[in-house]
Amino acid sequence: MAAILESVAPVRQGLTLAALAERLGAPKSSIHELVNGLVATGYLVERDHRFGLGPAPFVLSLNGNRVAAQDIDRDLLPRIHAEVECSVMIGIQVGMSLVYIDQIGDEPALEFAARNHSRRSLYSTASGRIILASLPAREMDALLHSATPAEQPEVDRFLSELPEIRATGLAYNPGRTVPTVFSVATALRRSDGELVGAVCAIRPESLRDDLPRIGSRIQELLAERFVARLP
Repeated sequence: MAAILESVAPVRQGLTLAALAERLGAPKSSIHELVNGLVATGYLVERDHRFGLGPAPFVLSLNGNRVAAQDIDRDLLPRIHAEVECSVMIGIQVGMSLVYIDQIGDEPALEFAARNHSRRSLYSTASGRIILASLPAREMDALLHSATPAEQPEVDRFLSELPEIRATGLAYNPGRTVPTVFSVATALRRSDGELVGAVCAIRPESLRDDLPRIGSRIQELLAERFVARLP
C-alpha cells in the first residue's frame, strides 16, 4: 500500500489503474482491491477514473502535530470568525467520512472534535452535506449507496433537500448532531474551483434564524479572498 501512495503522490492529475499497475510492475487485478480500500478510507481519491492522494495522510500529519497541507489558508478561519462572530470550523471529506481539521470559537464539544480529528457522518452534518452536494453526481451516488441501513433516513432527508442546497450553496444541521447546536455550511474551494472541503458556522438554537445571513456572509468572504489575490 505504501508503494501505491508513493506512486500517486507526485502526480497532481492522478494515475489510472493501468498506469499505476505499470509503475508498480503488478497486474491490475492484484492492486484493484487495495486501491478500492484506500479510496474508501480516504488515502486515495478517484476523479475521472484517475487515482490521486487523498486527505487521510493530511489528517495523520495533523494528529502527529506536523505541518499541515497547503490547500487550507490558515488565516481564513480567524477572518471569518471575526466577521460572523460565532464558532467556525473547517471540515474535509476523508473517504466516506467528514473530519474537522480546524476550529475557532467557544463550543467545547466541537473544539474537541476538531482537535482530535475524529470521523463524522457525511450524511447528517452540515459540512458533510454541502460536500456531498458539491461532488460530481457519480461520486455522490457512490457515497450515498455506501450508507448503512441506520444512515438511510439521513440519506433520504439529504436527497429531499438537495435541490435547495445546490440552489443556495448552503446546507444546514438543525440540531440533529447536538440538540442545542444549529449550523450552516458552505463549500470551501481553491481558486481553480476544485472542492477542498466545507466551512461551517455554529449558533445556539435561540439564534438559528440568523444562519442564512451568516452562511451568505461566509460565501461573500470566501469569494473576496480570491479577488484580493488578483494583480
